[in-house]
Amino acid sequence: MKVFVATRATQGGRSSDFNSCIEGELVWTLAPCAAGRRYPYGACGCGRSFSGMNSHGTTTTARVQEVAGLTKSSYELALQANFDADGWCSCCTSPVADLVDDLMALAAPIPVGSVLERRLDVFTVRPEWPTKRKGRR
Repeated sequence: MKVFVATRATQGGRSSDFNSCIEGELVWTLAPCAAGRRYPYGACGCGRSFSGMNSHGTTTTARVQEVAGLTKSSYELALQANFDADGWCSCCTSPVADLVDDLMALAAPIPVGSVLERRLDVFTVRPEWPTKRKGRR
């Protein structure tokens, strides 16, 4: 199954990048708060980030990865466990099955290995910036 996982790839390509997730962990997207919706690159990063299901951290980059053996049911269980661990009530998010359906539909057409970034409800494949060289004159 194709899913989104946290990645450090291309981190630092934007000055607004951050990553406190575990490399390769499943991620999901939180609906942006009012401040995040008004200013996606402002202090609140919820409009430009992915949330880690294990670390409960956040990152501005996610990679599309094929995870062998992952089923829709186990994907839903992982997301539900994330919500339970964080103390989310069911009224605070969309139903888990709907969120998983949305994530699967979003990942399906994107090539495996692609790194994505997010601006509100728009997800785009992030360009690969050249590595900055130190000591060049």
